[in-house]
Amino acid sequence: MSSVDGHPAEARSPEELRPPAAERGPRERMVVHAADLIGRDGVAATSIGDVIAASSAPRGSIYHHFPGGKTQLMTEAVRHAGDYMAGRISSEGSATPAEAVAEISDVWRRMLVTTDFEFGCPVLAGGLARRSEPDVADEAEQIFGRWTRLISTRLVHEGVEAQRADSLAHLIIAAIEGAVGLCQTQRTVEPLDRVIGELARLCEAAAA
Repeated sequence: MSSVDGHPAEARSPEELRPPAAERGPRERMVVHAADLIGRDGVAATSIGDVIAASSAPRGSIYHHFPGGKTQLMTEAVRHAGDYMAGRISSEGSATPAEAVAEISDVWRRMLVTTDFEFGCPVLAGGLARRSEPDVADEAEQIFGRWTRLISTRLVHEGVEAQRADSLAHLIIAAIEGAVGLCQTQRTVEPLDRVIGELARLCEAAAA
């Protein structure tokens, strides 16, 4: 079994890394499972039937909770994933931008290892679906903008000049998203670890 820092990893999905399913209503379960499926298979390959099966939801409940059909469900799933990571970026537990980057890395390392490198970024997958689901891609675009602003704000708070902070924020997001893809391809967290180390050093140097 894959491991993190030499410790065996439990076979848990990204959905299970969040609050227990028993604490969620059927609507939220469908959103969370949809985000999980998007991260694994992409938007086009994720059907309403897949979400129903994964969440054990009654078939008729999909259109009750999501009258906009698949587009609404996919959009809300991507938004859910975006909100989850935004919470990690803005976490008060990480005092500096470098620590925030490390915290994001920890989330991704767990998700990659516990899914045997099957899970990618639902937000990126949403952004790549513009041809078939432009509304979902628009949501992803807004989320990436939000992440960029959150990281940039933290850098500015640490004394980094605003324009440099914005450029670094774009670099951080692009580098992490690319590293996650490399990890999936190479089936190792080494690309992510190397990228995070360099990003942390950049953040520290910029704030010094």
